[in-house]
Amino acid sequence: MALALLFTVQFELAQSLPKHLLPVEVDEKYGFIDSSGKLVIPADLDSVWGFSEGLASVWQGGQAGYIDESGRFAIRPQFQFASGFSEGLAGVELDDKWGFVDRSGTLVIQPRYRDAQAFSEGLAAVHADTGLWGFVDKTGAEIIPPQFTMAWSFSENLAAVYHDKKCGFIDPKGTVIVPFRFNECGGMKDGIGIVRVHKLWGFIKASGEFLISPRYEEAELFFEGLAAVKQKGKWGFIATDGQFIIPPQFDYGRIEPTMTHFSEGLAGVTKDGKFGYIDKTGAFVIAPQYLKGGPFQSGIAQVCVAVCGYIDLQGKTIWPVRGTRPI
Repeated sequence: MALALLFTVQFELAQSLPKHLLPVEVDEKYGFIDSSGKLVIPADLDSVWGFSEGLASVWQGGQAGYIDESGRFAIRPQFQFASGFSEGLAGVELDDKWGFVDRSGTLVIQPRYRDAQAFSEGLAAVHADTGLWGFVDKTGAEIIPPQFTMAWSFSENLAAVYHDKKCGFIDPKGTVIVPFRFNECGGMKDGIGIVRVHKLWGFIKASGEFLISPRYEEAELFFEGLAAVKQKGKWGFIATDGQFIIPPQFDYGRIEPTMTHFSEGLAGVTKDGKFGYIDKTGAFVIAPQYLKGGPFQSGIAQVCVAVCGYIDLQGKTIWPVRGTRPI
């Protein structure tokens, strides 16, 4: 489940409001187009990530820094790795250690951790040299000392953490709200979390009480009132009462993101080896014709066949342009 969520996050389009800039590759260099398909930041960068909070992490000359929406460097390349901004700070790697910079490039939390996740609800999960995870605030103070074998970001005042091969949920003070009694936890959204008990997945309320008892082979979080679940080898979508709204019939490649959650009324699914988009009745509104794709954001989704491109909600191609391809 954690792997599936990771691929989902990686594949979702980075947004830049109001321009909504999208990364593309041109002749083995990288730049950004706008939502009309016009190249607005020249493709002269070695590698890029999408925009977050008005800045994009980019690589040039083997080092990472940040550009603004005009393409100018806001923070010069100087890091081994630079993640996206969240709540005004971004995780960066220097000399194999992780810390955080602000938008001016100032190190507000010195690099001293093995790994770090993005700030969420004022806290960031960090991996200490002890091998354990804890949480720091924006000053670098360890609000929840490292004590967990794994930890995920806070969402709705709860974070999934692992202890002695079991997972549960804590609040921002480190108090255990949902006891360590699950084999795996997949996060919390809109007051509903997903957990695994033995081999089956179910859904819990924020209190830890089961909303839907474990009965699915795999499961994803609820988006727009529906959650993707797997039963008898196929994926479908359920409502919060556990009943199938769209019966199991789709395939899901974990390495290649061939299914998405509902976003802007549509979900990407794969059937008979082809990827397209369905509405909440299960009807295809963008015919299955691609290899894989991502969720819609601001009316745009990335889809791939031999090369990747961008489409709008009607399935109209925005990109690629001849001789180029997106990331």
